[in-house]
Amino acid sequence: MLKSKILIIFTLLFSLIVLPGCGTDAVQEDLLNYINNEVPKITSLEKKAIADYSAVSGENFQDDDVMYRTLTQKVIPTYAQFIGELEKIRPTTPEVQEVHEQFIEAVTSQHSGFVMVVSALEKQDYVEIAKANKNLAEGRKLMREYHTAVKNLADSHGVTITMPSN
Repeated sequence: MLKSKILIIFTLLFSLIVLPGCGTDAVQEDLLNYINNEVPKITSLEKKAIADYSAVSGENFQDDDVMYRTLTQKVIPTYAQFIGELEKIRPTTPEVQEVHEQFIEAVTSQHSGFVMVVSALEKQDYVEIAKANKNLAEGRKLMREYHTAVKNLADSHGVTITMPSN
């Protein structure tokens, strides 16, 4: 009789401890926190840096001096701040950590490209500008790969990603 009571109590305690863990997806929870809470806190920095760069590059290019000043006074400092904040994010699961590292790699490549453009402008070295543009293109490619990895991870863990309307 005592053994059966102990067995019942043990079974109840075991089910209270173990069963709540069943059915939860740690990756799903970590990913939801990452994409809903952590990354949105700092994306305004990235958006500002990219907007500042877009305002002086491509069809908006005015001259080397404007590009140089914008990069050194706005884009690079803001992007460096963004990277610093991004590196403070600590996902808890290896799967989310992996995609987060992809994000860091992509933005580091972008930052490196911006720094290379500044160096090329200082030297008036158009070969170096071509290399810098290649580095920026690589950063954009890595960013697309990061977005794909996040989407794939989300899909495999039942997370639906909707883009916010601006």
